[in-house]
Amino acid sequence: MNREYVPRALAAAVAAAFAAAAGAAPIAAAVVQRLVNAPPAGRQVWQSEPPADCPFEPSPILGGVLFTGRHSDYRCGDTFYPSWASDGNLYSPWTDGTTDGVGCGSGQGADAQTGQAVMIGHDPLELTIRNTSPPKVASALPYQGRYPCGSLVHDGIWYYGTYCLGPAGSYDHKGFRWNWPNLGPMPGFQISRDLGKTWELSPHTPESPLFPEPAQYLGPVKMGAPHFVDFGKNMEHSPDGKAYLLGMGAAEDDPEPRPCIKPTPAGSFEVQPCSDDFAHANLSWISADQVYLARVKPSPETINDLKSYEFFAGRDAGGEPVWTSDFSRIEPLLEWNNHMGCVTATWVPGLRRYLMCITDGWPTVAKMDSYILEAGALTGPWRLVAYMKDFGEQGYFLNFPSRFISTDGKTLWLCYSANFSPDWNGVKLEVNPPGGRYGLCLHELRLLAPGEGAEPAPVDPLQAADNVARQARVEVSSAHPDYSGQGAVDAHVDGYPGDIRKEWASAAEGAGAWIKLSWDRLQTIDRVQLFDRPNALDQITGGRLEFSDGSSIDLARPLPDGAARGLEIAFESKTVSWVRFTVTSVKPDSPNIGLAEFAVFGSGT
Repeated sequence: MNREYVPRALAAAVAAAFAAAAGAAPIAAAVVQRLVNAPPAGRQVWQSEPPADCPFEPSPILGGVLFTGRHSDYRCGDTFYPSWASDGNLYSPWTDGTTDGVGCGSGQGADAQTGQAVMIGHDPLELTIRNTSPPKVASALPYQGRYPCGSLVHDGIWYYGTYCLGPAGSYDHKGFRWNWPNLGPMPGFQISRDLGKTWELSPHTPESPLFPEPAQYLGPVKMGAPHFVDFGKNMEHSPDGKAYLLGMGAAEDDPEPRPCIKPTPAGSFEVQPCSDDFAHANLSWISADQVYLARVKPSPETINDLKSYEFFAGRDAGGEPVWTSDFSRIEPLLEWNNHMGCVTATWVPGLRRYLMCITDGWPTVAKMDSYILEAGALTGPWRLVAYMKDFGEQGYFLNFPSRFISTDGKTLWLCYSANFSPDWNGVKLEVNPPGGRYGLCLHELRLLAPGEGAEPAPVDPLQAADNVARQARVEVSSAHPDYSGQGAVDAHVDGYPGDIRKEWASAAEGAGAWIKLSWDRLQTIDRVQLFDRPNALDQITGGRLEFSDGSSIDLARPLPDGAARGLEIAFESKTVSWVRFTVTSVKPDSPNIGLAEFAVFGSGT
């Protein structure tokens, strides 16, 4: 059944047809229950605010990005970098969280784990995500973290890279708490010849990595945390059949390194003097100074063989790219001191351009800035599409999966994760755009031409005048501190971990919790929509609607877990002065049951 919004009249007609076909009693036959999508939230053109020293000229063909408000609601770990295989599925690494009921963490030193999953489906909002095998274990020692990076499925073979981090996931230095402040070496690729069911270990280790760096433990690298350029399905748009890798790095003797800082009472930070031998996350898991480029013809024989690689080594006198097999001659592809970090790129066939995502996440545990560049060739020149200050507000691991790009190249889905460190050093983080979370996020965006404005937003049924819940008097069985029943009738589907003012949460109630809407004048209504709280803990699995005319309707199914979808209950018009929803069953261990939204649609008084 179509899950999009449809008018009341159509819902009533469907209800009547169901009733006639079933030969049921009039009242029961008139009830139709179906899933509906939550209206898009957070539609916005992200204001581009590049710093004054930005070295990238504005793009002459792309002038900004519009977030449509459409986003996923998956409950998975983070660090997703999907690769589009020839079987039509996406295959991705993941870690630090739970995916498909299995937990994984990459910061355990000798027992560091990395997960792997298949993402089945063509709709980014309807993917089936399953682990292909249990998380793999590979030692990070002498580092403590070993995380996923470059991942490529080509000709049925999965190449899965990892990189090392140190000295610890939580590292205190002069009063400031850092997250993995030192980016380490890349210990090669694990290989699967059966799409992730079994794996061959990399022949390399943290102490004997694929690329001959760093010069010393915790020293800087150049091909740090490399990621494969996404050339589309089975690498179909590679210009020469080779796989290209983008790494982030920094120089050994940085003349202007990042400073030592300390937290402030206001939740920010300030520079403090320091003479210690500590790099202050100048090159960390999410901050860098440069971007580097390498390429290789992918095969099980070449992927872990340094001699099979070529590295970008600058330009010749005529401005043409120079490639070398000598790693010591590698040169930056891009450089912006103290403003670079994690980097990915995707070929967009409809635009015949590459899009590059870079995140400057220094100081590793605060708000993060990301920006999008475009170029006609991987070697540039690269130009600025949008500089997204405080994206997420702590967004990281940005990438554009080629599977979800429109034919004209203007509509894409941004894959990322966000807000892993709320309250570290007193920093408060909001969710922006709405729908972000610590875990897999997919958000739809549209690329705008220079000077192009956003088209009018689609009609939001919750904001329409016929949603009479907005004028109702609200009573609830209880409310958790800082929550109120009014949050369930504000025409916004939101709540923890987003804006808690926009939902109702009971005070430690489960089955038996209720919310009642009343009107001073009679209302003629024919439809109700219920949206569960967006968090992963609470879920209403059963409930009953009761009306002032003495009728009642039991829910035919649980509310979708999370707020990306809700349950609509359509019925023959009835004139009432109140409607009450009572929870009759919940998911086990739901701590504070409630609703993100309770909408009631009418056509008169």
